[in-house]
Amino acid sequence: MINNVIAYNKNELENYTMLNEAKMLFKSGILKQEQWDKIQEEYVTPLYTPTLIMRLFLFIITLLGMMAVMGPLILIFQQSGLNGIRAMSVFYGISLLVFTEIQLISVKKQFKSGSTEAGIFAGFAILSFGILGIESINEWLALVLGFVITLFISQRYLNTVALLLSIGFAVVLIFRLMFEFVPRIQAFLPFLFMFFFALLYYVSQIRQQKNTHWYLNNHFVITKTTALVLFYLAGNYFVVRTLSENLLATTIGSKGDISGAYFFYFFTASIPIFYVYWGIKTKSILFIRVALVCLALSVITLKYYFSLGMPMVTITISGALLMAIALILNNYLKQIRQGFTREKILNDKWSSSNLMPFIASQTLGGVATNTNSNTSQFGDGQFGGGGASDKF
Repeated sequence: MINNVIAYNKNELENYTMLNEAKMLFKSGILKQEQWDKIQEEYVTPLYTPTLIMRLFLFIITLLGMMAVMGPLILIFQQSGLNGIRAMSVFYGISLLVFTEIQLISVKKQFKSGSTEAGIFAGFAILSFGILGIESINEWLALVLGFVITLFISQRYLNTVALLLSIGFAVVLIFRLMFEFVPRIQAFLPFLFMFFFALLYYVSQIRQQKNTHWYLNNHFVITKTTALVLFYLAGNYFVVRTLSENLLATTIGSKGDISGAYFFYFFTASIPIFYVYWGIKTKSILFIRVALVCLALSVITLKYYFSLGMPMVTITISGALLMAIALILNNYLKQIRQGFTREKILNDKWSSSNLMPFIASQTLGGVATNTNSNTSQFGDGQFGGGGASDKF
């Protein structure tokens, strides 16, 4: 269904993704120069994406240009009062979206260029203001409209920021629904959200396994990463206790505790460890990286409630322990151990779309041999242990 919504040409997106993946393999030394040259000749795409700094610059410049055009329009329509401003907002928002789609995307072939993001977000924001207005805004309507718009942007323009926003709107909507209309289950909200985020991860994992379009892979990676982090936060002791005090009007006190505190203590401490274990067991770099974030949050949480009263000593001992573990592992992994090594085989991302077998089949044949060699060294990991996919 999503492929029928995307604003870009599918073949151009496939070639664009192919070139980016091959470029990463070339920089990592997996592809030779002649193989990289061959891929560049066969997979040509007109899509243009500048560097990150240039994208930020174009985003700011485009926004300033839109504001400069909007100023005179406000002066013209403000004589008609609030309704005139709202009518102008609807007109101008639609104009920005049409300009972005036709001129920037269809003609200029810009893909995540900064200017496209400015036109898309500004256009929908101004259009939403024209629809909702500023007087007596219905919060439910605003949340639903925000969810629908951000979800549409994430699908049509393959925008990961909009995807994160849509997940945020969905979480707020579900929370408001359960908190306001089903008060009897308020005490079980952490467990319900744990179930919801676990389900979100599971569905995303299944859909990604069935996905045949490389350019959709980042959406699955972002969704799974967000689901894992939010699953942990739903049971984090600090989060649960803070929400209990602020939303349920529960007075706990300095020596008091929430109901089921030991479970949430255990959950806060054990989930990062489980993520690390599962990441190592399945050779999933995504789980390991999320585990590092959650582990830091767990240390902060437990340190906040269980302090020895000597923070400088605690920090020094913890730092020395981490350095010792890092040095031991660095020395131990000089050689390949059960599919793991200290070498950075690939210039890896959080996850990828398993393009390397296809890239190997499109080149001169040398890569396929190297791939088999790497696979025999690194066990069950994909891409020779480098971590370019969510398996390493």
